[in-house]
Formats: sequence, structure tokens, C-alpha cells
Amino acid sequence: MDNCKGTILIVDDNANNLKVLAGVLNENNYDFRMAKSGQLALNILEKTKPDLILLDIQMPEMDGFETCVRIKEKVENIGIMIIFLTANTDTESIKKAFKSGGLDYVTKPFNSDELLARINTHIKLKRQTEELELQNATKDKFFSIISHDLINPLSGVIGFSELLKEDLKEKEFGNAEKYVNVIYKSGKFTLDLLQNLLEWSRIQVGSIKSVKNNFNLSKLLIDNIDGVSAKSSVKDISIKTNFPETLFVNADEKMISTVIRNLLTNALKFTPNGGTITITSEEKFVDNIQMIETTIKDNGIGISEENLNKLFKIEQNYKSLGTNKEKGTGLGLILCKEFINQNNGLIRVESELDVGSSFIFTLEAAK
Repeated sequence: MDNCKGTILIVDDNANNLKVLAGVLNENNYDFRMAKSGQLALNILEKTKPDLILLDIQMPEMDGFETCVRIKEKVENIGIMIIFLTANTDTESIKKAFKSGGLDYVTKPFNSDELLARINTHIKLKRQTEELELQNATKDKFFSIISHDLINPLSGVIGFSELLKEDLKEKEFGNAEKYVNVIYKSGKFTLDLLQNLLEWSRIQVGSIKSVKNNFNLSKLLIDNIDGVSAKSSVKDISIKTNFPETLFVNADEKMISTVIRNLLTNALKFTPNGGTITITSEEKFVDNIQMIETTIKDNGIGISEENLNKLFKIEQNYKSLGTNKEKGTGLGLILCKEFINQNNGLIRVESELDVGSSFIFTLEAAK
């Protein structure tokens, strides 16, 4: 449905009521599902999560109050708003409606304008609450990076620099190479983090927008592969490629370079010594639009199904150590999603624990 305002589940045992409510919602650009009993509503909620439920109170077998309680018993349903539809306006019925988990009620026979006004208000409040929660999660992520992920490596640089300084003063050079190596790794991690942090912060304030032009994606892939050659050599990881010399796309070249760099760095991080990374890119048609699909596949440690759902989400704060204990913040993947979205593409991941991961993104082919 074009310009869909939200999804609503209608629960009512009366077929005529279902028909009337469905007509009102359809005319006002709401998607909807229908259930003729509380049990059917519970079955639907196992597969889909609407924004709001219109719930009749007087139903056989399981009334609206019991249905509401059973819906709210599950953690994943707590955020779903429920408006009761009732002919009972006595104080006890209203109190029971709120006590069972209802957010609001509309009396029968209902007025369409009143019902829509209440639906619109509650869905708007839900959207605002979700946006506020996301902003708070973004703020928390930012402070987490500043207070922990940024301070720790800088502390390492300062600490080992002091040790190196003392050893040089005493003309003891036995640990110099170890200290320099730690300083280099800490400094490199800090620089990569600052680059991602800067780009991410620019996105948040809306000061970075894609500037699209036609460029050769194949060349950009090769340039980024060359850029990580030192990292791949350290872990003896071979990078195999399978794409033609010229694959032109229409996108922001700097943004896509950042995406490729982050995906390659992640693949190297989570691939064991002696492993393999394979990069493929090819033309595909998606909804009759010519696209270029690129896959960066590793044979590393993989990602569990539970953690797959946490990727690309700032509020989940997902991060893990690489095969050589390499650190990360999870910020790189969030940047990748932002940049691919700004370039009219899609990004997804396929993964299996102890088998490996494939990060796949699409971009519009140059016309």
C-alpha cells in the first residue's frame, strides 16, 4: 500500500464490524489484518507485529480482556498499542480495560472520525517514542565510544610510549620492537575509529550527502584490496576476486570506498590466519532496474542467528573480537548501511557460525 501509515490488527467476532473497520482503515491508507477470535489474534502475532490492535471486548471463548492479557504476557508484544472497542462504558469495564493492558477505548457504535483521530494520535506518539529511543541509543553509543573505545587505545599509546622512553634513556632496546608494535596498532585503531566517528557524526547532523557520479566499481575494489594488503599479509589471508575489469555504477565514490574498506577490514578481522576472502561483483536486474551486486565473502568465524539481527543497528551496540583479538566498535557496519541507503542500494548479510559470512550490497548501474 502506497504511503501506508501503519499496520493495524482488527480483532472482532462480528463479520460486519470487521468489514466496516477494514473499509475505514483502507480508505485512510492503513494496512490491516483481521482476526475473528482472540486465539486467531495470538496466532497472527506469532508471525507479524502490527503497530496497533483494535480489540473487541465481547467475544466468545476468550473475551477481549483475556486476549489483551495474553498478548502482553510476551515481551515482544509489550510495545504494541491496544485500543478496546466496547459498548460497555461503565466504570468497572473501563478500569478492567486499562488494567489488562489497553491504552485507550472507543465506544460502540463508533464514530469513524473519532476512531481515526485516536489511531492517528497513538501511532504518532509511538513513532515519536521510537525516534526518541533511537536518539538516546545513538547518544549512548557515542559516549561509549568516547569513554571506552577511544580512551583505551590512546592510553596504550601513552603508556607504552613512556616505557619506550625509559628504555631508550637507559639504552635498553630489548623490548623496543614490542612497544613500537603496540603503539602502532593502538594508533592505527584510533585513527580508523576517528575516521568512522567523524563520518558518522556528519551523518547525524545531516551535513553529509551523497554526490553521485559514474565510476568504475572494479577499480575501486582493486584499490581497496591493495590498501589492506599489509593486513592480509600479516594473517596470511588470500583475497580472491571474480569480477570484470569494468563495472560502472552511479553512486558517491567516496562513500562506497568507505563501505568497501569497512567490509574488507571486517572480513580480515574475523577470518583466521591462512583463510580466504572472495570478492565477486556482477550485473543483476532488481525490479527491472539494472544493479551491480557485490559480495565480500570470508571463511571466518561467522555470526550467530541471534546476533545477525543486531547488525546495522546503533541501539544494539553489537561488537566482538576478531580471530587475533582485534577490537571493533560495530560503527563501521552502521556507516555502511547509511552510505548504501543514501546511494539507493541495499545491504544484507548471510552467515553461519564456524563457516563464514557474506556481506552483499547493491548499487545502481551507470546509465
